[in-house]
Amino acid sequence: MTTARIISIDGHQTISLPDEYRFNDATVSIRKEGDAVILEPVRLDAWPPGFFEAIHIDDPAFTRPVQGEAPPAPKLDCG
Repeated sequence: MTTARIISIDGHQTISLPDEYRFNDATVSIRKEGDAVILEPVRLDAWPPGFFEAIHIDDPAFTRPVQGEAPPAPKLDCG
């Protein structure tokens, strides 16, 4: 299991990602599924100009489509 340190700065949390988890892109999407926080790169150059300024994902009417069942998490040998 790889771990990362959580750093608190002015009421915000930052995570120092190990080298193998670093992103090449400057922007990531973030969502929470149960206790898991999932970060995914967002390639802004793949979207039309002004796309992200025109949408409001924080709108409560916006819902993510059903993604189906996630596969079971692997059992980790922590012994």
